[in-house]
Amino acid sequence: MKVLIISAIVAILAFATLSSSFVIRNDIASIRKANADDAEALQKSFASLTPNTKCQVGDMACINKAFAQCAPALAKDGSIVNKYQLFPCNTGLECFALPLVLKRGTSLTCTTQEDRDARLDQARNNL
Repeated sequence: MKVLIISAIVAILAFATLSSSFVIRNDIASIRKANADDAEALQKSFASLTPNTKCQVGDMACINKAFAQCAPALAKDGSIVNKYQLFPCNTGLECFALPLVLKRGTSLTCTTQEDRDARLDQARNNL
């Protein structure tokens, strides 16, 4: 009788583990697809930005293929304004928005166009 009860408990736990694993995989797949869409939309929004675009201190972007961070700067008239400071990527690399893999969100990094495209494809296909 004890063996039967223990076997039943083990079977229930195994089923629960498999079920939750399936749900987690489905959730991760939808998160990755949403992140890929967000990364692509973010990248498109960067196209209209310049180093002089108004921004909030700490904002980050990709501008002219470089990593950009908003910081206070001295204007020609002596006033302090917020503008993007550009940090060029290494030779052969460009700044891109990429999808996070395990949670909602995006990140900015210097990489190649081919790597960016592959990461978007992997996120959309849950690879």
